[in-house]
Amino acid sequence: MKLKLNLIIGLFFLIVSAYAQSGKIKISGSVLDSLSSELLYGVNILIDDTIGVITDFDGNFSLTVPSNSKKMRVSYVGYGTKIILLEEGVNQQLNIVLKESHNELDVVVVSASRFKQKLEEVTVSVDVINARIIESKNCVTLTDVLKNAPGVQITDGQLNIRAGSGWSYGAGSRVLVMIDDMPLLSADQGEVLFNMVPLENVEQVEIIKGASSALYGSSALNGIVNVRSKIPGSKPETHISYFHGFWDAPKNPSIKWWGDSTRWKRGLNFTHLRKIGKLDLSISGSHFNDMGFIKEGVNEQTRFVLNTRYNFNKVTIGLNANYMHRSNGQFVMWSSDSTAYTPLEGTMLINFGSRFYIDPSIVYLGEYSKHTLRSRILSRNVYYDYEDSTLIKSLLTYNEYQHQYKKKNTSITSGVVATTFMGETGSYADKPLQGVNYSFYSQYDQKFGDFNFSTGARYEIFDLDTINISRPVFRGGLNYELVEGLNFRTSYGQGFRFPSITEMFMQGDIGPINLYRNPNLQPESGWTSELGVKKAFTFSNWKGYVDLVGFVMEYNNMMEFTFGAWGDPATNQLGGLGFRSINVGKTRISGFEFTFNGEGSLNDKWGFGVLSGFNLSNPVSVYPDSIFVYDRNNMGYTFNNTSSDTTGHFLKYRSRASARLDVELSYKKRVSIGFSYQYNSKMNNIDGVFTSIIFNSPLGYDLGINNSMEKYNKGYHLVDFRVRIKLLKSTTLALMAENLFNEEYLIRPANFGSPRTFMAQLKVDF
Repeated sequence: MKLKLNLIIGLFFLIVSAYAQSGKIKISGSVLDSLSSELLYGVNILIDDTIGVITDFDGNFSLTVPSNSKKMRVSYVGYGTKIILLEEGVNQQLNIVLKESHNELDVVVVSASRFKQKLEEVTVSVDVINARIIESKNCVTLTDVLKNAPGVQITDGQLNIRAGSGWSYGAGSRVLVMIDDMPLLSADQGEVLFNMVPLENVEQVEIIKGASSALYGSSALNGIVNVRSKIPGSKPETHISYFHGFWDAPKNPSIKWWGDSTRWKRGLNFTHLRKIGKLDLSISGSHFNDMGFIKEGVNEQTRFVLNTRYNFNKVTIGLNANYMHRSNGQFVMWSSDSTAYTPLEGTMLINFGSRFYIDPSIVYLGEYSKHTLRSRILSRNVYYDYEDSTLIKSLLTYNEYQHQYKKKNTSITSGVVATTFMGETGSYADKPLQGVNYSFYSQYDQKFGDFNFSTGARYEIFDLDTINISRPVFRGGLNYELVEGLNFRTSYGQGFRFPSITEMFMQGDIGPINLYRNPNLQPESGWTSELGVKKAFTFSNWKGYVDLVGFVMEYNNMMEFTFGAWGDPATNQLGGLGFRSINVGKTRISGFEFTFNGEGSLNDKWGFGVLSGFNLSNPVSVYPDSIFVYDRNNMGYTFNNTSSDTTGHFLKYRSRASARLDVELSYKKRVSIGFSYQYNSKMNNIDGVFTSIIFNSPLGYDLGINNSMEKYNKGYHLVDFRVRIKLLKSTTLALMAENLFNEEYLIRPANFGSPRTFMAQLKVDF
């Protein structure tokens, strides 16, 4: 009897033990930053290399695992990995602290694949400009930031990457600019609203070089710029800065139209970030007043920005808003080369009005997936004061649903986008012009050991007036880590850009310049291919990287405003001559780019940072003698017969070489000295009409373009200088000089560069 009882008891414990081995336990907790105590979102939690989850927006995680689980792996981009041994069969509540890694490059980007990645592991070329550069150089608009990036050039407000775009007045942007993953292009003109970017509240600016339409859609033909806003940390922050400066006299006294008076520029910025329970709150604003060096070119603007995000357990609701009122003079061309800062009569476009966007969003975070629904309503109402005020209205709505699945080394990002765009003015048509763009996309990213593989596709549908177009675009890329810190990458991506309302339907005149509409304009398309190598290095308290990449870009049906006989000579000035947006054929740009970036401490007193790069491009017309259009006189237009210089069939308004360098040296984090250097080589080719008698003779308009091109179009070197001194723990004084040596240079024909500027800035941090 006793033996049977022992057998029964033994069997009972064996069953209980077996059940326990096959049972479940709950592991939960939170993950924090070791220095700031900030809760970290998106941290990877992996149990025994099989079961995983990521932390939610509150930094928390919870998962149910087998009771015999052994270990938990906690990893996050830019932080050291932590291994935690689990107690068998016991539910556990863990508070995990991660430290930033000092053995990695520690630069994290989102734009390359729409999730966080180490910079050295992405499959495309990405440059990052962080808040240090923006603050130390007192950047007022996004153009001030982007001109520091290697291979990036801004010609009279038009942005191009690696010579992928030149200058064509009124053309839409071939580079898609975004704030927090949503577009910042006007609905009618497709222009970048640079001044709307709240630089006082920017974490970093990410620049993807090359066609990126598979992930981001139309206008990403030449690349993207994604501005990422700051997110409040565990401690409230308040920053207030004021700057005051003036434009110095140019070297050539004949172009100084303002006599003995002083042309001031001044501005005030503030930012406040804080967490209030589960609410993330960011408030920022700025006021800027620049009297300018261009006659009638006063620029005054006021902007307010509100970013909010409320975190529930698995759901986050957000609402962002940005309002700006601005008045300025838009310069088109000078009256002559001897009065370069005085505009030709009728060509100074005085405008004033408001721009705003509203961004509602909702995010649901699951165990392995994230669902995002977000929208942007972007409005622009601007009055142009010609002889009487003309109102131009535009409205864009961007609506996106995105699903992202992420588990271990696999990420799948898919979504659908619906965009509407409207433009209304008498220069377009007698009624508002409206269009719609639908797109569907998916991207797959996978890590296999030392390989990162990425591929994606998108299908675009556009409908505007006479054009209804649908088109697929594709991309793919591979990154291989040969040894630690040495990564090779290759990629191929297609691009696509639908013409803007302005390019298709704008008709009117700006002074002597006639503009003619072209409702049959066709979209641009193209592709980018590159092969690159990046070496990340860390030693002591210094980290950085060297990057070398070769690239080829090819575009079909590239759009440019082309001078010709498009109008009725009986009813139009200049006998019907003017500019019209035309598809000008096939182009190809090849070249290479070298980048060296790094920052850190030289010793316990001295810090050092450098951002530098060199780009060499060869942009050419593939079929320079092929006729791409006929005018009303049946004259055929080719690349060669519309160019000022046909040598090498070099594309218009491009520089073959460019270089960028920014260096900053700091002492005990109290004093810093820095300088920036920009070099752009000469423009080899411009529109042939600008060198003709029409613009260079008393028989037409004697603007002296040929004289100025011969004298100043030789490439230019610009140097900026700055010094910053921490007066008190929370107060910093900065002194700055832009164009330190007062270089005289051409931006493009009939537009002279700015003279030297001196500024002082006082910044207080709470």
